[in-house]
Amino acid sequence: MQNLIILIFTFTLMAHAHDDHLWSTDKKAYEYTQKKLKQKSTSLVLPLQSTLISIDEQFFAEKLKEFSGAKEVRINGNTVLLSERGSKEGIENALNYLTEEYNALGYETEIKEFGSFFSKGKNFIATKKGSDSSKVIILSSHIDSVGNAGANDNGTGTIGALAIAKALAPYQFKYDLRILGFDKEEKGLVGSKAYVKSLSSSEKKQIMAVINFEMMGTNSKKDGHFHIIDCDRTESTFITKTMEGIIAYHKLELTKVPGCTTRSDHASFWKEKIPAIVISENFFGGDSDRCYHRSCDKFDERLDFQYMEKISTSVASTIFELVRASK
Repeated sequence: MQNLIILIFTFTLMAHAHDDHLWSTDKKAYEYTQKKLKQKSTSLVLPLQSTLISIDEQFFAEKLKEFSGAKEVRINGNTVLLSERGSKEGIENALNYLTEEYNALGYETEIKEFGSFFSKGKNFIATKKGSDSSKVIILSSHIDSVGNAGANDNGTGTIGALAIAKALAPYQFKYDLRILGFDKEEKGLVGSKAYVKSLSSSEKKQIMAVINFEMMGTNSKKDGHFHIIDCDRTESTFITKTMEGIIAYHKLELTKVPGCTTRSDHASFWKEKIPAIVISENFFGGDSDRCYHRSCDKFDERLDFQYMEKISTSVASTIFELVRASK
């Protein structure tokens, strides 16, 4: 009986954490977007020069097929179908998949365990060392799903990060680039909270910027609208301005729609006043994925790879600016 009560209590906590961070119930985020859309936009300050880091769209599509169970993969010599990333086995397969992919690109990789008896998990870390490790740029996403294939949420974010890592692999950086894959985001940002908590004060100060990828796969209106979310936070807006300038400079046919939410892993960094933004499709502006948190979130025709390629290219080029790379 006691064990049953514990299980029910644990399930209740997990369910509450899940509901509390659903984007579809974030009324303040929708209100913020509508309010900001009525205001006049400020003029952009374009960079004097900027290097465009192009993303391999075919690579993106192929790896997303694998990561969302549309195609079998070989992991540690075994044939595996990544049909979900909500179970312990599903996350383990995802972690092993990412480890092999990043190792092949020349990145250093690590899997870091966190949590207690009730909420154990594992975060993925990949690092490309720069000549000066006193500063680091972080590109993050959550790797778990709500027990479905999670092609968009958050396969697109995780594979978008992988595609960027591939594009940036040939360059030598001044500062470190760190790719983070957080577990248990769908349970209340658990993985990112644990990661930030594990950092020392000096390690937190080393973080120049965090760019967090959320779902970015659907663009049903074909207008190139998407979110760069910084909630007008003074420590974070420079990342948005850098990215907006790059988009305008290279004429990438993307339009930023205002957005503000704390319901993703960037919020774990904001609590420590670490500069961070989150990138997503135009969720709060009326063009969210119809398959959000549903079983139909699979690899199919609703995913717009030209749209994702443009967003990922703008993020890769922003990172390039911030880490001061050279070939």
